[in-house]
Amino acid sequence: MASRCFKFIMNRIIHLLLAASMVGSSLAQTAEESPQPTLLAQCAAPFVDHAVLQQKIELPVWGASLPGAQITVEFDGQSTSAVADKDGQWRVVLDPMDAVKLKSVNDSPEGKTMTITSEKDGQTAVKEIVDLVVGDVWLCAGQSNIAGTMRRAGHPKNYPPNSINNAKYPALRFITFPENKWQVCTPETAVSISRVSFFFARRVQRDALVPIGLMVTAVGGSNIESWLNQPPYPTGGNYTKLLSPWVGYGLRGAIWYQGESNEKDYRHYELKLQSLIQGWRKVWNQGDFPFYYVQLPGIGTSSLDNPAGGDGRAEIRQAYVETLALKNTGLAVTIDVGAKGEHPPNKYDTGVRLARLALHKDYGFEKLPICPLYKQHVIEGRTIRISFDYAEGGLMIARKEGFAPPVPTPDTPLQWLSIQDKDGSWHWADGRIEGSELVVSSKDVEEPMAVRYAYTQHPNGNLLYNKAGQPVSPFSTIGYGPELAPESEDSKK
Repeated sequence: MASRCFKFIMNRIIHLLLAASMVGSSLAQTAEESPQPTLLAQCAAPFVDHAVLQQKIELPVWGASLPGAQITVEFDGQSTSAVADKDGQWRVVLDPMDAVKLKSVNDSPEGKTMTITSEKDGQTAVKEIVDLVVGDVWLCAGQSNIAGTMRRAGHPKNYPPNSINNAKYPALRFITFPENKWQVCTPETAVSISRVSFFFARRVQRDALVPIGLMVTAVGGSNIESWLNQPPYPTGGNYTKLLSPWVGYGLRGAIWYQGESNEKDYRHYELKLQSLIQGWRKVWNQGDFPFYYVQLPGIGTSSLDNPAGGDGRAEIRQAYVETLALKNTGLAVTIDVGAKGEHPPNKYDTGVRLARLALHKDYGFEKLPICPLYKQHVIEGRTIRISFDYAEGGLMIARKEGFAPPVPTPDTPLQWLSIQDKDGSWHWADGRIEGSELVVSSKDVEEPMAVRYAYTQHPNGNLLYNKAGQPVSPFSTIGYGPELAPESEDSKK
């Protein structure tokens, strides 16, 4: 009995000692993460050497020093001051600046120095941030398909030849979290850039000829809830840890590639994506900045026995379409670059299609074709006539392989096209292209009611494009359609 009591007491003492050790370790870690304030200004995470600063906006610069310190920020002929508050926090705002116009993507703009002077009680400390350029900054976020870097994609099927060897772009720069170190794009550093972000930035820079900064924060397997920051959803862990340190840094816009971990949300993803966009715009306080996202590619296979569609990723793709109701949003269609697995190798076309959106909507390239979207339909007897936005140059049936543009296949039927009869039944349909419109019918349907195209898990093969080679988004003329009750366990057996 005494022996058991002794062992119990000793175990309890050891437990308490371990607990005390853990608390001490935690406190030490907290102290390391929150260094004591110094007179020398500490700037917010993105304000480090080689950064890109956003052009044409009132540009906030902020950080910490000693409480009551006088902070003066000088940059490109401007000088503005503030006093650090009781917690040592300070913030100034620079007047809008113009980006230097590049001669080519290989042009090397002259970097400038930001000087931050802190003064208190007769003491002065000066901090310099060097090689800063003014251009456009794009936030790039999501899960693994945007997190994947050029390094992990060395196989030739993952990007066009010489993408790395030719990556000498002094005005293309990127920062990732938690490293918080801006890197200039070279063949040596390009291997660390997100593939989607790299091809997005390279194309935007090629046409717009401005310095581009990429702020990349992405976590493989993360769901959208982890990135949310406003009611009715709780603030997510990835937002708190991986995004909030950057909130407020001057942006041109954002690109988003996520949804794989939420595909079972189906249509309910729409509310979450709207919350994400609105929540980020609110805390950034830079208006309705552009927000472009990837409509999920295909995965696995689709059955030819289900003309009604609605299976797999059909409804979550429709959720992306419905979210276009928000101002300054756009989607990149990727059904033709999908794969059986979760990580389609071709991120080149994905990045370029996102870039086309930005160029078309934000950089004055209104004539640059982007992915067509269903606009409206008219029932004409036994046919339904479909019209589209962004198909002014005409439509075509084509097939895409690898990085090459889609090859027209005018003598093949358009796949994954279906039509609904008045009795509610769905039938595979024929599609006839008339300029920029699609006329849909079926010999089995006399009184058609609705049309669906590519409204399934993995539509592939002979698909619909505009003449510029941009794929038409999957669509359903009745929107989501009726919501199906979840399958019971009995029905799955």
